[in-house]
Amino acid sequence: MTYDQYMSPADFKIEKMNRNESRKLVRKIMTLMPQNVLFSKHALAELENDDLTTTDALNILKSSDSKIIDDGEFEHGSYRYRLETGNIVVVICFSSNGEHLIVVTAWDKRK
Repeated sequence: MTYDQYMSPADFKIEKMNRNESRKLVRKIMTLMPQNVLFSKHALAELENDDLTTTDALNILKSSDSKIIDDGEFEHGSYRYRLETGNIVVVICFSSNGEHLIVVTAWDKRK
C-alpha cells in the first residue's frame, strides 16, 4: 500500500525533530511497527529506476550503519529526513502521531 492511498497531507508530522530524535523514531517504528512503513508512488518509481527494491530501502532503515546527517528539512508540508549509507539515500517523513514512516524517495549514489 502506498501512503497516498492511506494518508492525506494533513496527517504528516509538521514539528521538526533533530537528527537524533528522528533516528530514534525510525528505530522504534522498525522494531515495534514495521508494518507501518509506507512507500510513496514516487519512491517506488525511483527505487525501480535505480535497480533497487523496497527491501533495499527497508534494510537502510534498519541498518545501524545508516546515518541521518542533518536535521529535517520542511518540504511539501512535512519535515523530511535523509538516511544515508555509503551507497544509498532514503528520504523519509513521519505521520503526525509518529506511528507511520513514509519513504518519500530513494536513490543509489553510484548512479
